[in-house]
Amino acid sequence: MKMTADLAVFIFIAQFLGYIIKGLVGFGNPLIANPIMAMRIDNVQITPGVLPVDMFVNLYISYKNRKDFITRLALPIAICIMIGVVPGSLFLKVGSQWVIKALLGIFIIALGIEMMTRKVNTSVERKNNPVVMGLVSVTSGFLSGLFGINMLFLAYLNRFVSNRNQFRANVCFIFSFENVFRLIVYAVTGILNQFTLTITLLSIPAAVLGIWLGGRIDLKLDEKTANRIMHCVFILGGVSILVKALIFRS
Repeated sequence: MKMTADLAVFIFIAQFLGYIIKGLVGFGNPLIANPIMAMRIDNVQITPGVLPVDMFVNLYISYKNRKDFITRLALPIAICIMIGVVPGSLFLKVGSQWVIKALLGIFIIALGIEMMTRKVNTSVERKNNPVVMGLVSVTSGFLSGLFGINMLFLAYLNRFVSNRNQFRANVCFIFSFENVFRLIVYAVTGILNQFTLTITLLSIPAAVLGIWLGGRIDLKLDEKTANRIMHCVFILGGVSILVKALIFRS
């Protein structure tokens, strides 16, 4: 595929819009940018093209919010996700399994609604359950390897952070861990090429501007509004998964 001027502008705008959301809530940029880019580019080029920029953005946000990082919570989740990625990737040969994907979309929508309507009692200390954490994280990693969807752990992590800075710091650390792993896999398997590199180069200025604008908007939001936006993006992810599962059945 050849990179043209109008396609370059198209990619830049899509990534810019996605990274505004990333700057606001710490995740969700692929939910905005990838469907837009998929209108003109194959997913096999989009995913490796945007991955290097995603990795550095996640590292940057993690470092920026490093005071809010909870090692004992984020590191085990990241490790369990990697354990799930391997068998999930192997199961790619089984087929698209659109029914499972559709049910996953419905489940994520339900989780998002539960997160939005849940009343949090800050006076009660919530304890991390290693068994539940492991099951949720390994399942999230498995689905990431199988479908490229790594969202289930967000609902679990959301229960153990007290503010949006903690959420962003720990989510982006976990994503960084997974991004590095996938980048190595892509490099070894030869998925990275000249066209994906062009997408990467176009995504850099889009990410810088989008993260900056998202951060400026975030400064004007109170905690409740910011959480509402985060929950809406989470639900949007479930809707996106469900719609794509039903439309692209095979």
